[in-house]
Amino acid sequence: MAKRVLAVAGREGVAPALQVQIELWGDSLEFSLAASGNEALWEIRGSPYDLVLSPWQLPEMNGMEFAEVVQALSPATKVVLIGVPKVTPPMQSQAERLQILALLPEVTPQDIAAVISRALGIALPRPKPAPPPPPDEKPAATKPAPTRSKPEVAAQPASASQSPPPEPPPVTLTKAQTQAVRRALRDVIASVGPQVAFLASVSGEPLVIEGNPEDLPLSAVATQVAAGIVGLSDLARLLREEKFLGLNLFNGARYDIYVFTITEATSLFLIFDKQIVESKLGSVWLYTRRVVDDLSAALA
Repeated sequence: MAKRVLAVAGREGVAPALQVQIELWGDSLEFSLAASGNEALWEIRGSPYDLVLSPWQLPEMNGMEFAEVVQALSPATKVVLIGVPKVTPPMQSQAERLQILALLPEVTPQDIAAVISRALGIALPRPKPAPPPPPDEKPAATKPAPTRSKPEVAAQPASASQSPPPEPPPVTLTKAQTQAVRRALRDVIASVGPQVAFLASVSGEPLVIEGNPEDLPLSAVATQVAAGIVGLSDLARLLREEKFLGLNLFNGARYDIYVFTITEATSLFLIFDKQIVESKLGSVWLYTRRVVDDLSAALA
């Protein structure tokens, strides 16, 4: 099965050096193009890619911010940023933390092809055969093309048996906690524009609501995703993760719903009505992750 590569357009479209890769690699890689960073994030969320090639500067965010969201949505996806300004030690440290494969300046198609080869563990594509020489001329000697090496396939770990999840404890907020949550919800609505934002328990009970819920079935929505949220908490416990940020997404024809895990007992819900405002996955993530930290501290 061909490896999947996603090329992202920047402010001036898809870089020519990236467009060349589609013809260069042919059928040996499955290339897709995303018109923006936000479109790329929805693509990755729906169907993860092996490698993402992105310009350093995107209209919605910079490359580091983009890579952070990619890493959160699909940890196995490798990211290469192109057109990076001078790399400083803090930038390099941040890139290592985000597991960015490479920070590249403006480079040639051959340089990018070499990075793709290294990232995906496949040989560089064979050069096209030279055209036949004109009559009465000896053909130029050609070197044999390198053989294509097969990527190593890692053994899949055996799935561990899971015990039934414990019953979630009841959630009771103090007056101070309720005020802190209400302020955070109002900030989220003002900053990224959901129709409604609310905090709910993992049992599906809305605890604090801000915005305009109208006829939305908030309790039913929270209950439907409760099992997935409990599963994330169990996974964090299994991996001995004291702090984690779980994210569930629903992308519908009219509504986008984002669910962020705050504590083992509570989650933040953001519901966007596309008839009012389109949600931008990158912007929502980058702003809301800070709100999640504030809510986690307030509810600790």
